[in-house]
Amino acid sequence: MSMGLGIGLGLAFGGNGGGGAAALPDFTFQTETLTLETARAGQGITMTRRDKLAFDRLIVRVKGAGASMSDFLACYVPSTPTEINSRLNIVHPGTNNLTLTGAGVPTYTANDRWGSWLSTAKYNTGIGLQTFAQGQFTIFYYSRTATGGSSGEFGAQTAGGDGIAANVRDASNKFNARLQAANYVSTSTTITPGQGMHSIRPNSLDTFGITREAPAPTYVSPATNPTIHLGGINGGALSTKDCGLFAIFKVTLTDAQTREISAALLDYYYKIRFGMVDTYAAGYAPTTADYDVLVYGASWTAVCAAYAAKQEGKTVAIVLDDIAKTDWDIGGMPASGLAYVDCYNFTALKGLYRDLAQWANATIINRADTNTQTGNSLESWQFVQGVRRMLDPTRTNGTLILGQDIPVYFSTGIASITSVGLKDTALTTNDGRTFTARLFIAADYDGEYLHKSAGIPTTTGSEAAGSGSEANNGYKGSGSISKPYGSDIDPYVTAGNSGSGLLPDIQGTLPLPGLTVDGVDPSIESMNYRLAMTTDPARLVPVTTMDPHRNYNSMRYETAGRAYVLNPGVTIGNPAITTTILQFAVGGSTNKMDVNNGSGGLSTDLPGSGYRYAIAANRAAQLAVIDDLRDYQLGWFWWHANSGDSRIPSTLVTQFQGFGLDAGTFLDPGPGGLLFWPNRPYQRDPIWRLKNTGYVSTAQDYCKTDGSALRSDKTVAVTSYDCDKHPPWKVVSGGLLYTQGSVPGSLVAGADKMAPVPLEEIVPDVATKTNVIVPWASSQTILCWYMGRLEPTGGLKGEAAGVIASMAIDGNVEVQNVDYSTLRTKLLARDINHPVLPQVA
Repeated sequence: MSMGLGIGLGLAFGGNGGGGAAALPDFTFQTETLTLETARAGQGITMTRRDKLAFDRLIVRVKGAGASMSDFLACYVPSTPTEINSRLNIVHPGTNNLTLTGAGVPTYTANDRWGSWLSTAKYNTGIGLQTFAQGQFTIFYYSRTATGGSSGEFGAQTAGGDGIAANVRDASNKFNARLQAANYVSTSTTITPGQGMHSIRPNSLDTFGITREAPAPTYVSPATNPTIHLGGINGGALSTKDCGLFAIFKVTLTDAQTREISAALLDYYYKIRFGMVDTYAAGYAPTTADYDVLVYGASWTAVCAAYAAKQEGKTVAIVLDDIAKTDWDIGGMPASGLAYVDCYNFTALKGLYRDLAQWANATIINRADTNTQTGNSLESWQFVQGVRRMLDPTRTNGTLILGQDIPVYFSTGIASITSVGLKDTALTTNDGRTFTARLFIAADYDGEYLHKSAGIPTTTGSEAAGSGSEANNGYKGSGSISKPYGSDIDPYVTAGNSGSGLLPDIQGTLPLPGLTVDGVDPSIESMNYRLAMTTDPARLVPVTTMDPHRNYNSMRYETAGRAYVLNPGVTIGNPAITTTILQFAVGGSTNKMDVNNGSGGLSTDLPGSGYRYAIAANRAAQLAVIDDLRDYQLGWFWWHANSGDSRIPSTLVTQFQGFGLDAGTFLDPGPGGLLFWPNRPYQRDPIWRLKNTGYVSTAQDYCKTDGSALRSDKTVAVTSYDCDKHPPWKVVSGGLLYTQGSVPGSLVAGADKMAPVPLEEIVPDVATKTNVIVPWASSQTILCWYMGRLEPTGGLKGEAAGVIASMAIDGNVEVQNVDYSTLRTKLLARDINHPVLPQVA
């Protein structure tokens, strides 16, 4: 339930399913998936449900792109334990299976690659050149080799030189392709990444599904019918590159189809290489399911909670919220663009987050591992692969983040939670599933579980100001406003005319009605999308290519235009110049960035978005706020790069035009999503936070002098950051524009900048609920929340929640009353990078 703050937050958001609803229909696999399953069985290989789901998703996406399976001639992947079985054409088993060209065999690494090609150790697809009509082919090739060289990765060529073939990166770092009668060599040396997804069409050289150069080929009908080879060209050059995936279409796909299918193929390869998740689509069987521990939420905290509970020997499942559409969304914000790690003291950054980063540094990035901001800042696509590995029990190589068998259920949100006495007993989703469990872990970003669980007290926004450090709490009115860019910006539609009304996205004129200085403040931080962006010509896709240009309104950026008139020298140049946008290099590169809201006050944060999301009347209205945020942020990039507004500094225009979405990230947005754009916005605050009548962490607890005694020494996690609040609103005062709502003063956890998080913070009062744990929207004042809203901290709290859940079940005790000494011993022994749990400030 919810404790109102005078802003109408007691929302029911009624469900439309569950409560003894009829049995849900069974999920039906595509015919091609069942055909492959039969073929694999003939090889002595049993496809797991995970295997089938991964392949099924590829087929659904190919068909959804409008491509015909009859035109999809072949696809080969190194997905079997032995090389001989990898020769199967997985889209048409038994037709055009690979055959060897001689007595040799390429080197083979299961779930990874073929390589070390020889004239007697390469493959023949059996697909002849005469299969392709003139000007009709699309061939995809994933290279596992970064360096260039004289080679031919695949192809066929007649004695007269006609054919289809490619060297995706030559010794001069150029992309070479034979496009029927013409050989084309790219003019650019920067369009091929070496390692990555490549494709050729008669009129296009593509990387990651995006046209990089567009040849004008000459077409001829081949006089003979040589067949396409993999690992070299028939009777010709050999490849110097290892191959991870090879796929052939006998039609020229459109640009949109190429983008979608390239992303689908790349995503399928990543699943083969790193891990597959056992997911259950919303609205399909099972209708009921029972587990020891049920974790609700699509967040890193939820993943860690489920993982720890499973390691403790419990049956466990994750139920996702309705923003999650595909397995790219399971890991929450680190998988959704939040790649740059905020942390002051990296002694605090341990546990599963550190283990995953260490694994990615070695396995994906191939860099020395360091527990630093650089070493822990992974690209979101890299983080997703770590989450997939964690949830796949077949991934047990090495020592880091070993896979666990944890099913994941998509849902359309919570319809109801059933309680008996002080225990929750069942959760029913809007799409008609009912889950029963002994223990429940509320780990969603909204705090939706808390809101739906009867008797659990919650709060929204800021409490009233208190004493000591808590004097910084509450609504501060004109005491916490600042001018964007430090400039006098007119806020009116017609400059100088207050009667013309305020420009869009301005909350109002101070004083805002219904608010008093130092009283409660219902606002929550503004939201934006954390974007994976790049300046790499081999991976970049312009934002405008993907932008549906929905609801574009240039007046939303009028305040920025007026700011630029007053600040004509504005540029992008991190780390020194952060006013327009923040761009953090991540993932071991200098040109792939996590792009965030700038420091100038007019950027990708949409003022008022958090507040409007929190007070929306129902779920549909909340989702409309998220849609509007996407429109706003897409428009922000379009306005800078393409509007032609003369007030935008020319240097800034050029810089925005040089930025693009990373075409190697957010490869599967699912229904209603946008390719290469995350589904989940950066929701910095929950709507509903646990607010115990007993223990509530305060700024005094988090900001104690180093070495001093804690109010509770039952430490289960630690955080290390300052009181970071993004202004929730734009307002007007004295006829000028301001941002409003930042926290005055600098609150930080002592000289070591580490604040212990106690057990009492992540559980409700024992008189309220005894089998619910709350590792994300936990019992703390908003000032503590601003210091603790870090994803690594959430992960540590999630791990603790999973262990507490297991102990409560084994000991048949309330979650509040597990033996702390035993809990501490278990937590300190967890993971390769053991958590640090200080018992003094």
